[in-house]
Amino acid sequence: MNSVGKQALSRLRSVSKRRAGGLAARSFASAGQEQPEIYDVVVVGGGATGCALASALCASKTLSKLRVAVVDPAKLSQISQWQPPADTYLPRTLQITLSNKRYFERRGVWEHCYTDRVQSCDRAVVSDALGCGELDLDAAGALGGMALRDDSVAYMIETKNLVSGLLRSIYSSQRPIDMFERAKVVKIEAGRGPTKWPAVTLSDKSQLQARLLVGADGGNSQIRKFAGIGTYGTEYGQYGLVATLCLEQLNTTAFQRFLPTGPIAMLPFPNGYANLIWSLCPDELQMLKSVSDELFALLVNAAFRLSPEEMQCFFRMIQTGAADSDVMAEAAWRMDVFAGKPGGGDALASPLLAPAVAAIAPKSRLSFPLRLRMVDSLIAERVALVGDSGHVMHPLAGQGLNMGLEDVQSLVSVLEQAVQAGQDLGTKQVLSSYNKQRYLRNLAMQGVVDKIWHVFGAHAGPLVGMRSLAMNGLDGFAEAKKMLLKGMMA
Repeated sequence: MNSVGKQALSRLRSVSKRRAGGLAARSFASAGQEQPEIYDVVVVGGGATGCALASALCASKTLSKLRVAVVDPAKLSQISQWQPPADTYLPRTLQITLSNKRYFERRGVWEHCYTDRVQSCDRAVVSDALGCGELDLDAAGALGGMALRDDSVAYMIETKNLVSGLLRSIYSSQRPIDMFERAKVVKIEAGRGPTKWPAVTLSDKSQLQARLLVGADGGNSQIRKFAGIGTYGTEYGQYGLVATLCLEQLNTTAFQRFLPTGPIAMLPFPNGYANLIWSLCPDELQMLKSVSDELFALLVNAAFRLSPEEMQCFFRMIQTGAADSDVMAEAAWRMDVFAGKPGGGDALASPLLAPAVAAIAPKSRLSFPLRLRMVDSLIAERVALVGDSGHVMHPLAGQGLNMGLEDVQSLVSVLEQAVQAGQDLGTKQVLSSYNKQRYLRNLAMQGVVDKIWHVFGAHAGPLVGMRSLAMNGLDGFAEAKKMLLKGMMA
């Protein structure tokens, strides 16, 4: 975070909790008004996507006269004052494309983040544990160093780092936005009168009435349910296990290996740290959350190196009650055997092998269910959905937030056009442009990611062979890799 961000943080600490009455006033207070509050836009959800929308509304000169509120059960004022730990990284991490990073720079958000904790990434190595397929997406080699200049294909940032930066950017702007923190939505009703603006009742029984109600409240969106927007999709029957890893060496490459149980990925952080995300069935998840940190680190190393059969051997030992020391001894012996094979050894000798994990940050293992959820529409009368409220998918491609940020940019553009034309920005007629721009694109990305999950989830020999042939063919096709990398940066 640069001097601008530090100044905003200092100002925020000295501000008393008050309603947004003046030009630069900002409310970071619990909602408790007796009279209903009327707003042009109410954003429900103060996560990354919701705060990105609020920040974009702040930055838009065209929308400067709109009255905006953000509602979230978290203590947003505390998040905005977040100070990062000096000796570790948080396990909840986001991957941002180059185009979205530039968007944050244009909006003045990036300068409010702790950018020294952001890791650029120009290389990704993808492999198939069941076959011999391997894909090395090295942007420096495929695009050339001059093509990248000071940019990178992707950027890894802690979720709290980004959200706190967004909140600081909102506060430092000259636009008043009311932040209803520690407030839960308990009821939503269609308003009375010809306009029927939605009326939102908060947990303290106060009400907000909105010309446009935006759902940024995640996969179980209350706003989506109120609007009667249907959903469909599937539960993958798996969980994503995340953790913070400390590596034996510095690393700037992302690694992903497709196991029969699901992909395991290592995303780089600065200073030799990394973020782990491992797709697991419920039984394996519980086993990996119960073992010691030492054994867990060894099993992560094994998952990137050993065969699926050997991994199942370790899981059976844990399931039958074997002591951690016995499992560690078995895993260490098998890792020694692997190191003696051609292509084995450490990552310094083999750049296509994930670096060894030295340790796991204490208490950093967290999990969440994996699912695919699509919606019938991103809009209804006086309602719009952004981010996970409108699309949920497997994190294997790291595109969830990027899709949400593209939602935000599209919605803000549509609202700007509506204000310039003197239109009512909450009508379905106006919002239909947003739905047209984003609905099919989101659906297409969800479909691609779902197909990848199913293709790599197949265990039949012929399909494994075809996968390997396709991966190795793509790896040897320089122009195809160049096109893929350019698409990843967009």
